[in-house]
Amino acid sequence: MKKTAFLRQMPGTMYSACVMELFERLAYYGFVTVLSIYLVEHLGIVRADVYGLTYGIFSAVLYFLPVIAGALADRYGYKPALAIAFCTLTGGYSLLASTTSFPLICVALGFIACGGSIIKPTIAGTVTHTTEEGSTRPVGFGIYYMTVNIGGLFGPVIAAQVRTRTEFQYVFWVSAAACALMFIQALVAFREPISQKDRNSGKSLGAVFAEMAIVLSNWRFVALLVIFSGFWGMINVIYGFLPLFVSEFTDLTHTAALIDRVIPVSTWAGDWLQPEVFISLDALLIVLFQTTISYLTRRWPTIRALLVGCTIAMASWILPAISPIALFVGLGITVWSIGEMTCSARFFEYCGTIAPKDKVAVYLGYSFLSLFLGNLYSGPWVGWLYENFLSTPIRAGNEPQTHLFFGGVMLMGLFTVVGLILYKRFAIGQEAGQAEA
Repeated sequence: MKKTAFLRQMPGTMYSACVMELFERLAYYGFVTVLSIYLVEHLGIVRADVYGLTYGIFSAVLYFLPVIAGALADRYGYKPALAIAFCTLTGGYSLLASTTSFPLICVALGFIACGGSIIKPTIAGTVTHTTEEGSTRPVGFGIYYMTVNIGGLFGPVIAAQVRTRTEFQYVFWVSAAACALMFIQALVAFREPISQKDRNSGKSLGAVFAEMAIVLSNWRFVALLVIFSGFWGMINVIYGFLPLFVSEFTDLTHTAALIDRVIPVSTWAGDWLQPEVFISLDALLIVLFQTTISYLTRRWPTIRALLVGCTIAMASWILPAISPIALFVGLGITVWSIGEMTCSARFFEYCGTIAPKDKVAVYLGYSFLSLFLGNLYSGPWVGWLYENFLSTPIRAGNEPQTHLFFGGVMLMGLFTVVGLILYKRFAIGQEAGQAEA
């Protein structure tokens, strides 16, 4: 009863925002986990290296624009920002579903990146403005992050059902429909969480760029962003390239049969274990065990957690490099998720720790520039690896060089691990490093 009463304390606007986040994430993860399969394998209109460049730019823009989009939403209102975002997303997904022209597909991806970049800071800002610090805010953000993970888990499952039962492009029509529904909700059900007075006192774009210059003059902060970009580069492989790898090199038939012996999923879900569903094992493990991992590592110094987590994540790629069979790929995803749960959240914690006390929120906002960097270079790099060590040998009638492909992926993790060791030694200082050890 007390829990129910506590949940009722939070306004409907917060729940409305979380519903919009859920539908947007369902649309996004359903689309992004099949994009490589659609462009490279199904349509065959691009090679893996061209896809990698395209995906790298798309995902990088998605993480850079929130810096500007958040300031505009604060200035002009969250309601119009969300309406514009979902209108843009609906148009982007609809265009993607209705064309097979690569230039138009790139335009569609641009719309999706711009619309998605507005969602993240606006929904998070709504949760902040509609909850109270030290009271309802932790629960509000708990609900918010739960919706993100639910989207990451079920979006690929829905995509697999749609594309195996209908035509492939209907995956994108479903994403468009989800965003169209949320466009209506933004216009009808969502209530503006910030007053006109607060909007008038919001930052101008000039102030945003001036603030950016101040933040980026902190060399310790910038060094951490650059160093940890290698980890985000590896996580980009999970959604950007691993579905394509599984589709081309991993036979999931026996795995589906083994699962059916325990739970007869195929009797009602048909050919359900598609690559996008298989890689959503990562999201499932995070939903189930993130709290446990966070609790077990709560007393670790942050730098140690970052080092251990990134090392585990880097080592996870050894398993699919050994063999592309489902067992090894699945074990690799499992090991990866342990590393991700150990260090991903701690990265943002550390960004807040090294920030000046009156600039914590600002620094946390700019911490996403690390994801921007990782996505920007990992797409072209991994696309080149895929084309040269997997696709080209197959076309020539030779065996794919999976060990070289995953070795190249691991180089991004090695960059972060070595960088963190040097960062601990030189940026934190010898005395602080000894205290952390």
